[in-house]
Amino acid sequence: MTRQVKALISSIVVLLGFLLFFPGNSTAQTADAGTQPILHEIGASARAFALGRAFVALADDPSAVFWNPSGLEYAPRMALSLFHTPLVIEGASYDFIGFVYPTLQFGTVGVGYARLGVSGISVRDVFNIELSDNASFDFSEIYIAYAKKIPFNLSAGLTFKVQRQDFPAQNRVTSAFGLDAGLMYRPRFESPALQNISVGIHFQNALKQRLKLGAHEDTLGYKISFGVAKGLRLGTNGNLNILLGYTKGEFQSGSIHFGSEYVFNNMASLRAGFDKSFPSFGAGVKYKFVQLDYSFGSLTDETEFPPSHRFSITFNLGMSREEKIELAEKRRIEREKQIIAETRERDRQRRIAEHMKKGKEYLDQERYFDAYSEFQQVLVEDTFNKEANALFDSTRALIDRQFEKQQQEAISHAVNKELAEENRKFVELHFKQGHIFLQNNQFTDALIEFNQALERAPGDSLIQEAIRVTERRLNTEVRKLVTAARDQFKQGNYSEALRLLSEALVLSPKDPQLKEEINTLTTRIKVQQITVTGLAYLELGDYEKAKETFEEGLKLDPANEAMRRYLEIAKGRLGGPKQQEMDPEAQRQYLIGTEHFLAGRYEEALKIWKKLAEKYPYNKELQDAINTAEDRLKRTKENE
Repeated sequence: MTRQVKALISSIVVLLGFLLFFPGNSTAQTADAGTQPILHEIGASARAFALGRAFVALADDPSAVFWNPSGLEYAPRMALSLFHTPLVIEGASYDFIGFVYPTLQFGTVGVGYARLGVSGISVRDVFNIELSDNASFDFSEIYIAYAKKIPFNLSAGLTFKVQRQDFPAQNRVTSAFGLDAGLMYRPRFESPALQNISVGIHFQNALKQRLKLGAHEDTLGYKISFGVAKGLRLGTNGNLNILLGYTKGEFQSGSIHFGSEYVFNNMASLRAGFDKSFPSFGAGVKYKFVQLDYSFGSLTDETEFPPSHRFSITFNLGMSREEKIELAEKRRIEREKQIIAETRERDRQRRIAEHMKKGKEYLDQERYFDAYSEFQQVLVEDTFNKEANALFDSTRALIDRQFEKQQQEAISHAVNKELAEENRKFVELHFKQGHIFLQNNQFTDALIEFNQALERAPGDSLIQEAIRVTERRLNTEVRKLVTAARDQFKQGNYSEALRLLSEALVLSPKDPQLKEEINTLTTRIKVQQITVTGLAYLELGDYEKAKETFEEGLKLDPANEAMRRYLEIAKGRLGGPKQQEMDPEAQRQYLIGTEHFLAGRYEEALKIWKKLAEKYPYNKELQDAINTAEDRLKRTKENE
């Protein structure tokens, strides 16, 4: 934090020095030997005038094309602004119109048009004969601006200008091109005292305009403005902006501008400031998408322009940047959901096609139970699949017919017909019950029923096929549960992962490799849960419970080095008999690490202290130093 504050202060000092001592044109006269054109002296926006024209660090509306194009990136939404001021000279007025269009990724574009018009001019020739008593003069400027946020919390902007002067009475027209440049810096400090600070600099006429309306060519001088703004929160509904600006022109001495703005509930505003040495006042009101601003103050320090009233109206159009970001995020989430749904649907259709294909192949091979199982899985995916329903019913009828045929053959070959009939009824009962369990995915119960039927009919190929199909379906289901448990484990949902694995274990697969995999994953999840719990105890300072928790974890996973280190930290924090004192050389190394830490070199300090911790794992002072450095390093990286 300290380095960031120093960097900010240094930047301000350098910029102020640059502005105060920026060399003028080598051919220029004294500081006040010339003047800026009146069009550049006026500016735009009643809000800016009410703030004493100390607007360079806050410019966040369409008038930023004039005050500081880099501020366009902080315009909250698309907006259109209109400004008018009389010049207290009969027939003279000044108007400005500006438009800003922000985007989320490609910066912000602004356009504007300013016009100074004078009418009722008396034109005479060299003999003082009046040629016209109602001539007019137009002085206009078109602004095309662009701003973009760049690294280090900076935004940069450029304004391309086309200036035109027109004096129809003498058929004189001239035009020229110019360029303004601006920077704005809005750092992100954690300290409340340093939050909401903005620094801006504007270089007007970086590319000078050269105009030749008559016999002489005029070169417009540059003007540099620097400003600082600070926002404060007042109560629950109020905000106060304090602004300070400094302006220096090629033909003007430096001038200071000050402004303050109180905004209540983002609806009403009161403003006051000093434009050079002249006071300025103003107010603003916002209702829905319309904002009306008013100001009263002097235009310049020239007596020809006494204080006057000025008005501007701004239409805030469309959604704000925040609303656009929320909408974009909502659309992204919806798109992701759509992609997931489409992917799942493709997978579902693929599974349906695979099961249908296998089912038909088994049906052709007269492996009716396999075919029955495949068609059943099709119906799980697509209950109303007509073809699958028809094949499922047909296959079931074939199974019943084959089962009945085999049982009748067994009775016909039996010596004791009555006993054979009783066996047939027993086998049929358990076979059909197993069939129902299999249809409901109750694989373990189905296997019990099929095996009971097989005991009475050991040579029945159909029952054997039913057992084989059930075991295959059982292993497939277990694999699904294990895969789902892995996914939950990766997402940190340990309880859900354990629940899924418990379900898999209940199914009791016969595959020993699969069983070992389930047990291994269960152990990993339990170890992870224990680690999280132990670290929580460690953070809360309950070192005894932390020690017990890590000891429990090491019983499950004795080779877990991280768990062992956490246990050593917990024991060291307890300050028991194993508390270790460092030897003189270790103490010297510890102090070297402390010097690195105090100098902000946290990684170097950690490297030394962790090496010492390998020898002194129970030294509480050393463990506290490591934790402090790790926390400080983490905070530093978050602030970068």
